Amino acid sequence: MSGNNKYKFMAAVTALFLVPFLILSRHFIYGAAELQKNDMLRYLELRTVTGAGIISDVLNLNYSLTRLTAGKSGSADLKAELERRVKGNPFIYSELALLNASGSELALFSAGKSVRNKVEYSKSGELSEAKRSLAPAGAVEYGEYTPPALILAEPVLKAGKAEYFLAGRLSLAYIGEIVRLMSRNSQGNFGLVDAGGQIIADSMSMSIVKPGLKAPPEVAKMLSLAAERELQSFSNEVHFRGRIFLVSVSNVAGSRWWIYEIMDSADIP
Repeated sequence: MSGNNKYKFMAAVTALFLVPFLILSRHFIYGAAELQKNDMLRYLELRTVTGAGIISDVLNLNYSLTRLTAGKSGSADLKAELERRVKGNPFIYSELALLNASGSELALFSAGKSVRNKVEYSKSGELSEAKRSLAPAGAVEYGEYTPPALILAEPVLKAGKAEYFLAGRLSLAYIGEIVRLMSRNSQGNFGLVDAGGQIIADSMSMSIVKPGLKAPPEVAKMLSLAAERELQSFSNEVHFRGRIFLVSVSNVAGSRWWIYEIMDSADIP
């Protein structure tokens, strides 16, 4: 075999074994990257599901007016309990009101100077919805210089009919602190959004800088897909502007709020 042919043969043999190795290596590298992404998505889902459960428990414990007044009956008892709650925890209960079955205000208790503009509960959309559905109705209020607040109306039922209505403005600053505590180890942005996709609280404090800010479009897309598929939690990758984001969303049980977490796949440790 001539020298040239010898080197050609060696090059061919090397290529014969090297090309499959390179192909397998490429598949291995890409396969490992996919496994990393899938593992991170499962981790994000675990975090958002856990976070949604915690927020649900906090809402049931501190933001359910009928629960707060459980065991109380009659106008006098309900008034006394509402007043006690405002005095005992003005940080959450900025304002609480008792209304009769027709929606007329019987009593209003305010935390004082912390409430600038009192709500006319008898004319509120929340009361109208609570009357119609005989179920709690609420909406988040976003103020420029104050934390978000939950405007709430709940019926007090007797024999299947509304005997009274409880209403109030409940500060969500406490919820915001919990969200920020849960987000300490976030690799991206962790937050809570209301039914309209507005951010109540988030780890990057964007909701403080711009109250009522809408969730990032990647999160909004996931929320839309989760609602369309009637899923309580959903995690997936989202392609946006040439980048791949990992997003997880989980519904807060008993509400139309969602916990979300989003990160750039390039930031996977």
